[in-house]
Order: sequence, then C-alpha cells, then structure tokens
Amino acid sequence: MRRRDLTRHESFERSARFWARAYPRRWREVHGDELLAVQQDVALAVAEATGAPVPDRLSVDEVRGLLRAGWGLRWRERPPLWRWVLYRFGLRLPARYWWWVADDIRGAFYSVRDYVWTTVMSWGFIFGLFGVIDLFVDLPGTFRFLDTLFAAWQFWVFFAALALLSGTLMRKSRTRDAWYRHVVYGNVPEQMRPATVTTGGQTGSDQDRA
Repeated sequence: MRRRDLTRHESFERSARFWARAYPRRWREVHGDELLAVQQDVALAVAEATGAPVPDRLSVDEVRGLLRAGWGLRWRERPPLWRWVLYRFGLRLPARYWWWVADDIRGAFYSVRDYVWTTVMSWGFIFGLFGVIDLFVDLPGTFRFLDTLFAAWQFWVFFAALALLSGTLMRKSRTRDAWYRHVVYGNVPEQMRPATVTTGGQTGSDQDRA
C-alpha cells in the first residue's frame, strides 16, 4: 500500500514499527506491540492537549530516543570481539549470549554474512601468516602473488559474486546447520528458542520434534 493511501494512524504505526527496528528482533517480538500502543497513546494525548492533528509519524526526538535505546541494547548484548571471532568459526557462546546468537541466525542474509566473515578472517589469517614467515624465510613469489591478488579489484568483484551465490544457494542448509550447532546442540533451553526460525520450511521447534 502506498504511503499516501494510508490513514494518519496507519502512517504513524508504519513509522513507529520502522524505527523500532533499532531494537533486536527478539525484543520487538515480545515488546513491539506494547511499545507501539504506548507511542500511540502518547501521540493521541499530546494531540488532544494541544489541539493539533494526530501525527502521522514519530517526532525527531522520539526517533532519536528509539535509536539510542535500541542500539544501546544491541551493543550490550553483543559478545566481545574475541568471542565473536570464535563464534564465526563455529564455537558456541556462553548462555549470556544465547539471545544474540538466535537473533543473528534469524537475521537477514545470515548465510551470506557468515560466509563473508568466515572467509575474510580465514584469508586474513593466512595472509598474515605468510607475512610473518616472509620475515624469516624468503618467499618472494608466494607472498607477491597473494599481495597482487588481494590488491586487484577483479578479485573482490569475484569474491562478492561468489559470496552472494554461495550464501543464496546454501541459505537453508547454512541456517539450519547453524541453528542446530549453536541453539539445539548448544543446550539452549527450548522455552528460550524463538519459534519463528525458519530453516527449510520448518520452525526451530518443529525441527526439534521431527
């Protein structure tokens, strides 16, 4: 539906839900409707008190507050860098990060992001290892080849296309494997597992029972 076809109340809800995306997905699923109801009540009360029409979008101050609170919560829930790196290589995170893991796997383009980060970190490690070895052993041909390869824009175009293709073709399998590795086999209690994770047409709870 086009924006100009919406009523003021519908436009306000659309704006509020859009900016609420600053919060983690799991938080929105639990508290999103409650947050929207409070915002609508406040907007209606202000409009009645001032005699102004009901707003069709959030104010700049409200948007700023949502972004500050939502992204602040995301930052507090993120694992430290070293744990995040280990997680990208398949290691499970402690219980305090389970919600973040579930949101990450359920997030947009998970398979592409996972492929890109894992590949980049692996190549970075190899490239750095060759650099250290080159300090002690003469490896001019090998090191120069890698240096030239990573500096070529054609290589990064090829890498981006490969990441999109691999992440898209293997989307269901990579998401399913990650869900089982980090959530099901990671001993996350079933009541804490979001029921809307879709992996191959089934929800996480459906797959646990299958």
